[in-house]
Amino acid sequence: MDGLGQKAVFFHQGALGDFILAAAAIDEVARSQGFTRVDFWSKVPHVSLLSAKPYMGQCLPCDSPLASRLLHETLWRRAKLPDFLLNADRIFIFGQSGSRLMAERLSERLAAAVNWLQSFPPPHASPEHVCDFLRAQFGALALPISGKPLALSPPAPERRAARQLLHQLGVDSTPVLVHPGSGGLRKVWPLANWHGLIDRIRREADAPVVLSVGPADEYLLEFSGFMQKSGVPLIHGLTPLGLSGLLSLCGLYIGSDSGVSHLAGAVGVPTITIFGPSDPAVWAPRGSRTVALRRNWKEEDVLRWTPSDKPDFEDEEIMNAVKTGFDGK
Repeated sequence: MDGLGQKAVFFHQGALGDFILAAAAIDEVARSQGFTRVDFWSKVPHVSLLSAKPYMGQCLPCDSPLASRLLHETLWRRAKLPDFLLNADRIFIFGQSGSRLMAERLSERLAAAVNWLQSFPPPHASPEHVCDFLRAQFGALALPISGKPLALSPPAPERRAARQLLHQLGVDSTPVLVHPGSGGLRKVWPLANWHGLIDRIRREADAPVVLSVGPADEYLLEFSGFMQKSGVPLIHGLTPLGLSGLLSLCGLYIGSDSGVSHLAGAVGVPTITIFGPSDPAVWAPRGSRTVALRRNWKEEDVLRWTPSDKPDFEDEEIMNAVKTGFDGK
């Protein structure tokens, strides 16, 4: 059925990086099908990144009781459904096996077409990028998309706030933003390497370095404190939308496999992501200015580092990527 004039709902409860990869497909489907309105049942801070999109409606938080009731053995039949589900023409449920059950139950209670999409390939499947994996599923629903990356333009107020923040930190030229953290400790490039890389960028790249720490990066407390005392400005506590504004002012972003790395790629800043146990063939950020490099390390080495005025760092491939990628704007 032609999507023109239809209202759609997308359910997604994954992490920031997963959401950005899914949002690329959602954005393309919404535009190509001419949906007049798209509502989300997701994480509000993630959905706020799409606030400037012309189809944007409202967002019901995915941690509301509704999801758990729909998965309950008996409560799902009488759970109260919000108006945006009742009035939707098409509903798309992203997730794994549990969300598939939710899609099946909503299909029984709603007149709308309800489709389930597996968020990412099974762990032991042949390597296939998440964007390509989603594109094939939308194609099977007669909703062809090209799989192009998500493009985000941060709102002007977020850019102004980010510029003011950098000024307060004493950063008045185009910085390199470094975000070492990740949702999984094993995916964090060892801190000894981050220490050495930051030192060499400061000495050789003629650009200020700003260190970004996320809300779940408690393990970086000692490291970030040392770097701050060494003269590296520290930023923490920004929302995804606030981070998008900051990224838009940077000349380069470098990070581990994390949601912020995907956000950097979507904003369009030159992006270097350093992968370890996760496969960049599946998880690399998408964008015209993204580079994914893979290294090997042991998880027990992640937090091993020694404060030094001049730490060793001899990975010339990464340094060349830094020098090639930096955009002084």
